[in-house]
Amino acid sequence: MSKKFSWLNSTKSGSGPSSRASPAPAAKAVPLTINGVKDSSGKTVEYKSDDDVCPLCRSDRFLNPKLRLLVSTCYHRMCESCIDRLFTLGPAPCPTCKTVIRKMGFMAQTFEDLAVEKEVAIRRRIAKHFNKRLEDFDTLQDYNDYLEEVETIGKST
Repeated sequence: MSKKFSWLNSTKSGSGPSSRASPAPAAKAVPLTINGVKDSSGKTVEYKSDDDVCPLCRSDRFLNPKLRLLVSTCYHRMCESCIDRLFTLGPAPCPTCKTVIRKMGFMAQTFEDLAVEKEVAIRRRIAKHFNKRLEDFDTLQDYNDYLEEVETIGKST
């Protein structure tokens, strides 16, 4: 890492009486990564809410505590039983937007907001191809231009 970014690794050391006091216990943070929210074992945590309701069959967590809603490739949610029922014969149109989708295209929801889910999926696909680092460029300006270009690609999709 260059000297320009060395401040990222530095820790602030205070002076005076408060710097000698024992640090407050840190809150247990759940790390947020490009793959979603991870638990302490490193596994991606599936988002669940007590207010979850399948938009098709109207089943909710009160009636079905084991309800699992999955997200389609068009970012609409439905429960596993509706997915099994709709896609027994192969690809079918999404009941919400009529886009033809496949059963294997469903994934677990990791974020509360589906717009965030979509944004993360787009960024993940872009990062597979545009993954250069600062060390790959001669100047910081070239690297910043590259990052701007990648961000523009992300906004246009």
